[in-house]
Amino acid sequence: MRGLLVSPAGVTILLAFEDDNPQLWVDTQRAWAALAPEVIEDAGARIADGERVTVLSSRSADEITQQWGDIADLTVVNSSDPEVAAERLTVDITLHLLREYAGTAHLLHAAVLGDASSHRALALVAPSGTGKTTAARFLGEHLTYLTDETAVVMPDRSIRPYPKPLSIIEDAQQPKVQYNPADLGLRVVAVNDYSFHLHRIVVLNRVKGKKAVPSIEPLPLAEALLTISEQSSGLMITERGLEELAGLLVETGGAVKLTYSEITDALPLILSLLHQDEDQLPASEAGFTYLPAANFLVNSDTPDLYQRSEGSTGMVCQDRYLVAQGNSLSEVSIYAWDCWEMLAQPLPKTEIHVRLQELYGPIPERGFEKSLLQLERAGLLLPVVASQL
Repeated sequence: MRGLLVSPAGVTILLAFEDDNPQLWVDTQRAWAALAPEVIEDAGARIADGERVTVLSSRSADEITQQWGDIADLTVVNSSDPEVAAERLTVDITLHLLREYAGTAHLLHAAVLGDASSHRALALVAPSGTGKTTAARFLGEHLTYLTDETAVVMPDRSIRPYPKPLSIIEDAQQPKVQYNPADLGLRVVAVNDYSFHLHRIVVLNRVKGKKAVPSIEPLPLAEALLTISEQSSGLMITERGLEELAGLLVETGGAVKLTYSEITDALPLILSLLHQDEDQLPASEAGFTYLPAANFLVNSDTPDLYQRSEGSTGMVCQDRYLVAQGNSLSEVSIYAWDCWEMLAQPLPKTEIHVRLQELYGPIPERGFEKSLLQLERAGLLLPVVASQL
């Protein structure tokens, strides 16, 4: 069994090709050439020692998992159809990378392009299917291509390059075709070049169906957090992740929104962002207050006790109130915020009512009960489970 050893963003992954599939073998080497894959002639002997392994096989995933179940991070790609397998392999390699860095790095759903002289880099953030790969394909002819999919930004703002193949739709009814970026004329970063640093975060706003003159506008901190958190991985499992993301935005001068129709028309604006000196947000825009997660009670003898949702964190910035819970960040009203904020420690329902009336004046019992139920349904507050006698 042959294999390839690749190291996207410094994460070593063994790709084990169980079947004799010459097309898939050659296509994979070509598509992933930017990662300088090492050929492993006897991958079978290396699988058991691998921490991260993807097996490409026509056998069922259950069968392979049973055979190699001790591997910490094992995935299986069905290799029966080489084109489908090539697309799926790109996804699996990305997931290996995300699992490795979740909780320790900023992981943005973004293309990253850098200036080879200054080693400044821009992260172009956008949802899938809205222009990142198209932007990377064009801009990579003028700037250094680091990735079109996943930006790995370390705490010191250095970028771990992930020069993956460009996944391009050539037929809407067929899998995306995986292209080696160098074959498309892009200036590809060396996979072990960690010299690029994040300079600015750019939120892409591609206008379809009509001509839009390219423009850049700053995003308020709260708006940037709401937008970028949706395009982040591992944010909610990162210790003080919301605070860390806000700090990153402040350090890099705040996010900007790039509105355009054709990325070719936006090149001058992109270059101007790279050439601007670093400048933190002014204090009037950069200030924020972060509230970490409170202790969570499994149960209590105190009746009608309420607490914050488990693990939820909050932030106030520019008179806007944000609460992160589960895998999402949302903006809440000041009333909802006051309810959530006062529960740094669990409180009886009657005490919550008293404190709210101190802030807002008389609140009828029925109205209070209704609002409490709405906040509970929204997942902001939870009743503490009564202890079993």
